[in-house]
Amino acid sequence: AAYDTVNYNKLLQKVYHYTRDWQFVQIVASLLQNRRFTVKLNDKWSRLRIQKNGLPQGSVLVSMLFNLYTNDQPTPRDRKHFLYADDLAITAQDTTFDDVEKKLTNALKVMTNYYDNNQLKPNPNKTQVCCFHLRNRDAKKHLNIEWLGRTLHNTDYPVYLGVTLDRTLTFKEHCSKTKMKVQARNNLLRKLAGSQWGARPHTMRTTGIALCFSSGEYACPVWSQSKHAKNVSVALNDTCRIISGCLRPTPTHKLYILISSRHSSA
Repeated sequence: AAYDTVNYNKLLQKVYHYTRDWQFVQIVASLLQNRRFTVKLNDKWSRLRIQKNGLPQGSVLVSMLFNLYTNDQPTPRDRKHFLYADDLAITAQDTTFDDVEKKLTNALKVMTNYYDNNQLKPNPNKTQVCCFHLRNRDAKKHLNIEWLGRTLHNTDYPVYLGVTLDRTLTFKEHCSKTKMKVQARNNLLRKLAGSQWGARPHTMRTTGIALCFSSGEYACPVWSQSKHAKNVSVALNDTCRIISGCLRPTPTHKLYILISSRHSSA
């Protein structure tokens, strides 16, 4: 895991560099230091050990502290970095594939030095490469990029922060996956609406929003302008029909009004 090798001393130095608050640094140090752990195997316990490096998994402050730890990553002008916690995307743009390969290869060399200096371990096996362009004749073109002695895997549909990308950024694959996910959850919703369960309208509405709409509307500002977004709308309209009990002849624009009125009257 990316958090396991974070150096405490370097982290505290960076926290003080950004905050200039020594008391806050001491609070962070008290949360991280002197953390003990033990292992149980076949009813036998190992001796206690003190964890000297690494951030605790699941902590609320872990993502923020890791962002502070990696906020000084080198970002040359000819490349852009998109960072969220331990997920990093490096992009480069040029007129030829060879020039893009050179830029990305140089970027990985710089990042390797940065990771070594900060005691971080990159994972080339999980690193993927993808081309974004509108040249149909080069649709099968793959980038040849090596990192730490391994050739990076080329993929046609990379996933970043839960959004499936494609070569032409039409988001067709993402909309298709989202539609299937919403339809699968609609089947669960139909079980609640059946005669055996007969859930209350308020329960149906809450469940539909939590299960179906949360998946269907995830990251919608990114892909909502795609012509394939209507496929997701069809699945969400079915969600509204299940919640409200309306049939297909019901106008789509009135389904959401009926759901709101049912919620207020419940």
